[in-house]
Amino acid sequence: MSVVTRMLFALSVIVAPIVVWTTSAPLPARVASHFARGGYANGFMAHDAYVLFMLAMTTLLPLAVVASIGFIPRIATSRLSMRNREHWLAPQRRAATMATLATWACAFGVLLVSFLTAIHFLTVAANARTPPQLDESVFFVVLGGFVALLAAWIACMVIRFGRPR
Repeated sequence: MSVVTRMLFALSVIVAPIVVWTTSAPLPARVASHFARGGYANGFMAHDAYVLFMLAMTTLLPLAVVASIGFIPRIATSRLSMRNREHWLAPQRRAATMATLATWACAFGVLLVSFLTAIHFLTVAANARTPPQLDESVFFVVLGGFVALLAAWIACMVIRFGRPR
């Protein structure tokens, strides 16, 4: 699972910016990028600034998050905060713990890239309307799904690194 999860994360970080780039062409010169209650636009960005922002959000942010959860603890173990730390970082379990953290970090990275790409698609759809308007019902489904999966991810991490077996 760990190799598949890591490859899926790498693929998502490669594909998402391509998707953002190729689907941004129909956006107007002044992109509605922030929406108030009712889905009405109340914040705007220049087209190129929006595209660069979304490219960064779908690549750099997930890479930074995955690195901070899954890879930096390998070199800065003293900064790792977890329950039963001494048990999980004991020499006989350290490698498995680090591998698990990296796998779960990549799984979260896929979730984050998917969420941000969905937000981009919602923004593109909102800007296709005159005046620009976000479909709030779809937005709340996407947000709810992200929060539910994030809660499940956290629960799995708590269970996995709970009481020593």
